[in-house]
Amino acid sequence: MNNDFIRVKSLEGELKLSQIKSQFGCSITTKELVFLKPHHSYQIQLQDIISMIPHQLDTRPVAFSTHAPKEEQVVASFGSNYYKISVDKVKIYNRSGIHERGKMDFIVPLSKKMLEHVAQYSNLVMVI
Repeated sequence: MNNDFIRVKSLEGELKLSQIKSQFGCSITTKELVFLKPHHSYQIQLQDIISMIPHQLDTRPVAFSTHAPKEEQVVASFGSNYYKISVDKVKIYNRSGIHERGKMDFIVPLSKKMLEHVAQYSNLVMVI
C-alpha cells in the first residue's frame, strides 16, 4: 500500500470491500465509503450520498514522435468506469488533521463489485 495514504481508523459498519491501486484506494462498509489518495482521505456516509452518475473523462490525444512521420494516439485506461458522486457532507483527513466539509462532488473510478456494494447498502435508487 502507498505510504502516503492517510488511514481512516474509525470506520463505521462492517468492511465489505477494499480495493487499492498505487495512487487511489476505495473501501466500503455497510455504512460508509472511503476514498484514499496520497496525503488525503475522504470518509463519506452512504446516507449522505445525494447522487451517483456515470461520468466520461475527457481524453486528450498524446503525440509521440518516432522515426515514422505519423502520430499515434494513446488514451489512459484504468479498467474501471468513472462516476460523479455528489455528497451532502464529507470528512477529509489530511496531514493537518480532520476537517468536515459540506456539499462536494467526486469523480472516481469504481469497479462493478464496488458498485454492487454501494447499491446494496445505500438508499440510492437506480434510474434508467
